[in-house]
Amino acid sequence: MRESLEDICCSKIRVIVGEGSLSKLSEIKDSNTVVIYSRRVDVTDKINKYLPNVYFIPINDGESAKELSNVISIVEKLFERNFDRGDYVIAVGGGTVTDVAGFIASIYLRGLNLVNVPTTFLGMVDAAIGGKNGVNFNNIKNLIGTFYQPSMIISDLEFLETLPIEELKKGLAEVIKYGLTLDKELYDYLSLNKDRVINKDKQVLEEVIFRSTLDKLGIVKEDERETKGIRIVLNFGHTIGHAIEAGSSFNVPHGYAISVGMVCEAKIAEELGYAEEGVVEDVLWLLQLYGLPYDISQIDAPIDIRLALNAINMDKKHRKDAILMPFPTRIGSWKKVEVPLDTIKGFAEQCLKK
Repeated sequence: MRESLEDICCSKIRVIVGEGSLSKLSEIKDSNTVVIYSRRVDVTDKINKYLPNVYFIPINDGESAKELSNVISIVEKLFERNFDRGDYVIAVGGGTVTDVAGFIASIYLRGLNLVNVPTTFLGMVDAAIGGKNGVNFNNIKNLIGTFYQPSMIISDLEFLETLPIEELKKGLAEVIKYGLTLDKELYDYLSLNKDRVINKDKQVLEEVIFRSTLDKLGIVKEDERETKGIRIVLNFGHTIGHAIEAGSSFNVPHGYAISVGMVCEAKIAEELGYAEEGVVEDVLWLLQLYGLPYDISQIDAPIDIRLALNAINMDKKHRKDAILMPFPTRIGSWKKVEVPLDTIKGFAEQCLKK
């Protein structure tokens, strides 16, 4: 089991990764505690083992759970149970759950204690980390949101025992992103341990999750609220990746879209002279090693180019007629570049043609 205590602005975040780490929940005592969890994963017995007197609220996975009306109904339940600022919200699940629970924890009495317990690999390496919480409004995703850090992130490997390999691969795209832009040692570790990763060797997964968590938190420490242009590195592959998702009417899984997006954006970086020669090959090699898609022809869904290009127009890194892009310069290093919108759209159109 690996453990670290990280400082972000005014918050201390305790990171615990490893088999059996869920036992750390037993340290929560003498508080009202609500567990918000995904209906897809029955966690009541696992949690009751360490916290016998908690209140459980199941929610659906997917965007419908992130409607403001759902949030208000949960707030009403906490109010009925007299929750106060010393009490706890525990999020158990994937990105939807951590978004909803984190948002509720941040707004109720201006802040309850928040504990994130991701149950998916993608959650453990990305969604549960960073303190961004959002809910939907008027059919716009994450229009209402907060930055609010959990006091604890617990990644218990037991949740991954039944995880299908395809779900593991979807999360690996985000891990590879950290290796390509921030952490050459992680890139090398992934290169040398492919079989052990795919076979879900617990020692290897613990190392991968722990390094990924600290890589992301290291960036969040420097730019928690995305005001310094540092946190954009976490969006490498995401400008084109989000365009692929939008162009497919969100029928392409996020991890696969980001995988192809990283190749496209590495090619743009090399073409514009920001990446060293060979970076594209390094990106391709690791994605191919793990069987992730690296070309739009490997995406098994039609892509509407018009919808994809419109998504680039709406990109959150958009500044007037340019987009701030995090380009890999060599493995483990990156540079922020302001790229004209028309240039990005031109490259995207080439990249997304099947």
